[in-house]
Amino acid sequence: MTHIRLSIGSAVTLGLRTAKMAAPPTTVYMLLGETCMGACRFCTQARRSDADRHLLSRVIWPEFDLPAVLESLQADDGVRRVCVQTLLYPDLLPDLISVVEELKAVSEKPLSVCMNPVDKDWLIALKDAGVERVGVGLDCATEALFNQMKPGFSWNRYMQFIDDTMEVFGFGSVHLIAGLGETDEELGRAFQTFHDKGCTLALFAFTPVRGTQLHLAPPPLERYRALQLARYLIARNQARVEDLLFDGGKLRAINVAPAVLERAIEAGTPFRTSGCPHCNRPMYNERPGGAMYNHPAPLTAAAKSAAREALRRYFNQQI
Repeated sequence: MTHIRLSIGSAVTLGLRTAKMAAPPTTVYMLLGETCMGACRFCTQARRSDADRHLLSRVIWPEFDLPAVLESLQADDGVRRVCVQTLLYPDLLPDLISVVEELKAVSEKPLSVCMNPVDKDWLIALKDAGVERVGVGLDCATEALFNQMKPGFSWNRYMQFIDDTMEVFGFGSVHLIAGLGETDEELGRAFQTFHDKGCTLALFAFTPVRGTQLHLAPPPLERYRALQLARYLIARNQARVEDLLFDGGKLRAINVAPAVLERAIEAGTPFRTSGCPHCNRPMYNERPGGAMYNHPAPLTAAAKSAAREALRRYFNQQI
C-alpha cells in the first residue's frame, strides 16, 4: 500500500490539511480501499451508489501518501487512537495486515479496525499484527431489516463474526444505525443482545446523502435522544431492556430510579459519540449548522438543557 484515505478532520489534526474545526477528532480515522463490492443501500461507497466517492457519510476522505501519514502520526501527541475503516475489495486482507504493521512500527497508540466479517484466522492475524479491537457495522437492529438494507451480506455470518471477535480479542464494537425503519423496541433489544455478549455499542443516526440508494429522512432528534439514553443506561448496566416501556414499538418511558436518569442527563455523556474509547467522530452525522446528533465533546449547559427538553417532548413527561 502506498496511499490511504483520511477523514478531513484527521488530516487537519495530523497537519496534512488546513481548516478550522469546532472539535478536533481524538481518533485518527483512516479508510482503506478505493471502491467497495458491498451494496448497502445507505452507503456512499456502495457499488450501486451514485454519491460522491470522496464521501463516507457526510465526511470528505482525501487520499494521502502513506509514508507522509505515518510520519505525521509519529510526530503527533494529541491523538488517542487510530481507527482503520475498510471497504470490501479483493486484496483487502493482505493490504490491511500490511498497513497495520506499518502503523504499529511508528506508533504505540491503540489501533481499531472496522470491517465486514472475515474468517477467525484473519482476526488472529490482525491481533498478532497489533490490532487492539475490531468493530463491525451491523447497522440494522433486526435480521429482516438487515436483509433489506445490506443485500449480499449474511446476518448469520455477521453474528458468527461478532462471536469470533469477542473470542479472539475479548471485546469488540457493534455499530447500529437509528432511522433505517426499525422500531425503538427493536433497537432496545439489539442494545441488550450485544451488550450481553460483551460488545461496546456504537449508535449513529441515519444520514441521508445524495446519490445513495436509500431515500429517508434522518430520525427526529427527540427520538434519537431517547435511544441514546436507553443505549447508555444499558451499556452502563443501569437498566435492561425489560426496564424500557414500549407502546406499539415506541419507547414511552424508562423505568429506573429518577436519580439515575438525572445523573445521566446532567452528565450529558449519553448524547456524545459512542463506540471505541476516544472515538468522537466530529460532524459524521451532522450537517454544519444543523442538529448535533452525536456531540464530539462535553456538552455545554445549553446543549444539556436542549437534550433534556428533547427527552421531555418524546416521553411527554417531565425529566
